[in-house]
Amino acid sequence: MMSQVLKGLGALATVLLINYVYRRFSSPLIGRPQPKRGSFWITRLGLVPPPHDGDDMLSEFLIEVGQDQHQSPISVCHSIFGTPLVLVNTLKGIKDVLIDGQAKHKTLGPRVQRGEMIRRIQNLVFGGPSINNAVGDDWRWRRHVLLPPFQPRQLVPNLLPYVAEQALEAMSLFANHDSNGSPIEVDDVFTDLTMNVINYYLYGTKDLNFGLVGGRKNLKLGLGFQSFETWLPFGINETSWAQRGYRPSRERLKDFIRDALAIAEKSHQDRDDKKTYDCVAAAALASGKYDHDREELVNDMLSLTFAGYDTTAHTLSFCFSELARNPDLQDRLFEQIRQVLGPPPVAPDAITPEKLAQLPLVTAVYRETLRKYPAVVFIPVHVNRDTVVDGAVVPGGSEIWCNIRGLQMNPDIFPDPEKFNIDRWIPPATFVPGDENSQDDISWTPENQHRFPDVSFTLGQHSCLGKHLAILELRTVIASAINQYRMTLAPWNKIETKIVLTTKPKNGVWVHFDKRE
Repeated sequence: MMSQVLKGLGALATVLLINYVYRRFSSPLIGRPQPKRGSFWITRLGLVPPPHDGDDMLSEFLIEVGQDQHQSPISVCHSIFGTPLVLVNTLKGIKDVLIDGQAKHKTLGPRVQRGEMIRRIQNLVFGGPSINNAVGDDWRWRRHVLLPPFQPRQLVPNLLPYVAEQALEAMSLFANHDSNGSPIEVDDVFTDLTMNVINYYLYGTKDLNFGLVGGRKNLKLGLGFQSFETWLPFGINETSWAQRGYRPSRERLKDFIRDALAIAEKSHQDRDDKKTYDCVAAAALASGKYDHDREELVNDMLSLTFAGYDTTAHTLSFCFSELARNPDLQDRLFEQIRQVLGPPPVAPDAITPEKLAQLPLVTAVYRETLRKYPAVVFIPVHVNRDTVVDGAVVPGGSEIWCNIRGLQMNPDIFPDPEKFNIDRWIPPATFVPGDENSQDDISWTPENQHRFPDVSFTLGQHSCLGKHLAILELRTVIASAINQYRMTLAPWNKIETKIVLTTKPKNGVWVHFDKRE
């Protein structure tokens, strides 16, 4: 019996080896550079390293790859099954993937689609299809329904007053810590603030029943979906046993969303003007696309919440950590902000889109934060059929990582990339809008860095749905805080990154606030 088992294992190993050798050495990627070193999880399994409390190995790996000229435009790892994992390390290559590759083809479909691994994770998290794991026409109709409420014309007038109100509440909280001289951990503050903003805009009301999930702080999913059991084959990962680590919290969240949808629907029915929508849920329900199965909408709403609350909150936290370490930059911002907003207290309705548009330094601050601390360090896609990436043919069946982290820390594009320098995003006085060359073959210099595209929100058809919501919150909170306070970082607080699907501050961000006279 034992000998038969050993023979079977030997035969399996032989098949795997033959498959690995054939796929690797018959690939058009043969001869392309491999990362010099890296995580076993990446180079041998093609997987994201699991989160841990040690060094941020994933960021270190991506930065090293992106800064190595020999790995430009692409470098290649292989899993034990011989599947190529292609790291795309140039802007042109990333645009080839995200813009040209995701473009719809009349008969064949797009050349690339959302990465297989991230789709599996999203399906496990949400318990079914959603806008974050659907592809093809299933994704397209969801995007068509959900995109209009997130466009600035609809989003800004409906949401800005509430964002300004939430910012004012945060300023009051900072005042309490200013009075007793204690630092405050701002990542928790910004997580709660962002969750309030997202839920308000999704459902159009402040009076949501948070008791269904045991309070606002429970409006997030745990990381049980990263347990070993949830990756078991043959449908075992879909059982209650395998999902016991996160399924109960997911179902409570879905109950909260069902209740919130009912509130949004009734609120819209009571409106005099039923042709306009003050929240995403009302617009989605009115589309008629979700009538037959409200669970599709529940999954989409859960997906929007999960994708947005931590990314924006962590970006704000990293931003405040940099500002708190740079008093000269704070003073520079303060002069512009005070001139536009006037002295505090600033009423929420006094913060307008026109005033925010007069704060280019605030825009430069959040853009530099996203460059140095991108919320998503790489964008994974699956290659449906052979596609050209910056001159290299990537075969169908491959997986691609668009290396956002490495690209934005490349000193050939951003000199001294570890330095937080907002002047990268400020056009020179001689710059004339419209007098530009193609961004594909441009030689990046300090004079044209401000034209670098906003890849942190991704590019092309799949660009971030909540981009304008995030930017609105970032601008409003930064301007409100600098207008009212000086900030210093707690001396013992070390700012480090940690990847848990998104980039977060590993040790939190502890800030002292000192009210300006």
